[in-house]
Amino acid sequence: MFDQSKAYKEKKLLENEIKQPIHCHIEESLPDRRIASPHFHDAIELLYGFSGTAYVFVSGQSFRLKPGDLIIINAQEVHGIYAEKGENVKYIVIKLEPEVLYSTSRSLFESKYVLPFTMGKSSPQTLLQKGEIANTSIPKSITNIMTEFSKQDFGFDFAIRIHICSIFLAVLRHWRNVGITVGINDDLSEDDLQLMRQTFQLIESHYHTPLTAKEAANACNLSYSYFSRKIKATTGRSFTELLNYVRITEAEKLLTTTDLSITDIATSVGYTNTSYFISQFKQAKHISPLRFKKVTSKSL
Repeated sequence: MFDQSKAYKEKKLLENEIKQPIHCHIEESLPDRRIASPHFHDAIELLYGFSGTAYVFVSGQSFRLKPGDLIIINAQEVHGIYAEKGENVKYIVIKLEPEVLYSTSRSLFESKYVLPFTMGKSSPQTLLQKGEIANTSIPKSITNIMTEFSKQDFGFDFAIRIHICSIFLAVLRHWRNVGITVGINDDLSEDDLQLMRQTFQLIESHYHTPLTAKEAANACNLSYSYFSRKIKATTGRSFTELLNYVRITEAEKLLTTTDLSITDIATSVGYTNTSYFISQFKQAKHISPLRFKKVTSKSL
């Protein structure tokens, strides 16, 4: 179906009736054909099914989007879409730059709630099935978005932003109600959140280097012991675990979208030892990098 070696990065969202940073359109396809080749972009993407079944590949996993289902594709996640046999496929595509979810203060809201969809690299749940969200506000928000998109009345783009935020709020509340953790402690001060932002930005910028917790602590003007305790208490993970998480996610993209060797990929994402990279990848994904590459090359 898909040639993973030809996956590409979108340079920007396509222009349409809704102004940047939001892009919204209805996608329709005949069955049993490719809809979107593997690609990734800086935007968060939502897919909500109306009819038919679409096979959606997201970062090495496959999901079936059926009517009433919602799929969340995070920023930088490789994904491709194929219409399965049977009924014609129809779904809404909502792409948004992360700043759409920011509050005006860009502080607590950004760090505490938007983090799972941006800095965290991967949300806790990619596919939310119809039965899970039928009693939430999500279906109504989707209907409201379609109405605003169709009528394009005064302020429709602002209204769509509000409905998009409502969807993400409903998702976060659903996760909380069913016991899915997003990895951020609820009782955080503004200083704690600032440290999280600084730490994730440091990891994002330097994951490909031999970055250590001690260096990160120095960059944050904190002692190593205090920094390590605070990161663990706030995220539930050590600094090294966070760093490895980002490195493995980046390696996953390279395995899916390039023909680089395992050794070259390990080096590209900051590992000086290929064997250690392989062990970390297997621990995180329960599959070897080579096997992952082979499986994803055949998935689409």
